[in-house]
Amino acid sequence: MKSRFIGYSVAAFALAAMLSLSMISISAAQRGGANPAAAPTPRTASGHPDLTGFYAGFISGISQAAPDEKVLTKTTDGSIFYDYAGAEGGGGHPDDGAHLKQHPDQPSYKPEYMAKVNAIAARDYGGTSPDDPQMSCKPLGVPRAGVGIVQIVQNDNYVALLYESAPGPEYRIIYTDGRKHPDDLDTSYFGHSIGHWEGDSLVVDTVGLNDETWLAGGVGGQDIYSNIHSDKEHVIERFTRKGNDLTYEATVEDPVMFTKPWVIIPRHTSIAPADDYIQPEMCNTNDRAHIIAPSAKDQYQCNFCQKDPDGLYGEGASDRDKSKTKGAPAPASTGGGE
Repeated sequence: MKSRFIGYSVAAFALAAMLSLSMISISAAQRGGANPAAAPTPRTASGHPDLTGFYAGFISGISQAAPDEKVLTKTTDGSIFYDYAGAEGGGGHPDDGAHLKQHPDQPSYKPEYMAKVNAIAARDYGGTSPDDPQMSCKPLGVPRAGVGIVQIVQNDNYVALLYESAPGPEYRIIYTDGRKHPDDLDTSYFGHSIGHWEGDSLVVDTVGLNDETWLAGGVGGQDIYSNIHSDKEHVIERFTRKGNDLTYEATVEDPVMFTKPWVIIPRHTSIAPADDYIQPEMCNTNDRAHIIAPSAKDQYQCNFCQKDPDGLYGEGASDRDKSKTKGAPAPASTGGGE
């Protein structure tokens, strides 16, 4: 499997177990500065921000989107409060298929395609699905690959994104030499990308994307999240570097499946520590065959929840869980999402 992510996942698990409702003191030097965006922004000879660098600045297991204050909070003295919240925190227990709802950032699918999204979500177990193309080692595509763990190389003619694991080692070229999209273009996982500068933002237009990738990762928490798209997908992205912080924004158009363009929640990453670097990572499909399929008797709840608390802790232990299910949201509808 992927060595960096095995290490990260083990470390994250251990950290979560030890640091529930605790404080972690991390020096500014270890964090690469209290605010990565406050550092000077490097620029090329032409005056544009230089995106070149190795980015791996987000915390494993925590979204690349805007910081979630419910999970990670900084105090005035620079310490970090990690609210693991225990077995029943975070996603909201019970976290099973009967309580799925549309994610607030869900694309606005046409009804017939929202039905397919719901069907995919129903086969999800614990945030994982054998339907996910990455489980078959297919590249993540655009915008899902986004600004994960990536080495960026920039010159006047192109910007190259070298992904460490998306889900295997993948690369993407964004041409900035003024060329247009080819008239006769075969589709591919990352399509054909051309970029130009608008102020300090690199604006990228991507077409020629195949329909073999997902937009995002199936189910997040209790929410059905964006996934399928057609081969008519068209993506406009913005890469903005300020100091050592890189902001990634994207708008996705799909005239086949969407009723309107989908604007993702902006993602952030930052330059990795000086001694970190891109590592050789390979993908294999060993996990796919072992993913649990949900059933009437086996619905995912959360990582540490007991499915039979009465049997383990004594009669009545499940009463609190039963009370928490009252008034739970109805199963996801097949209507278009927002």
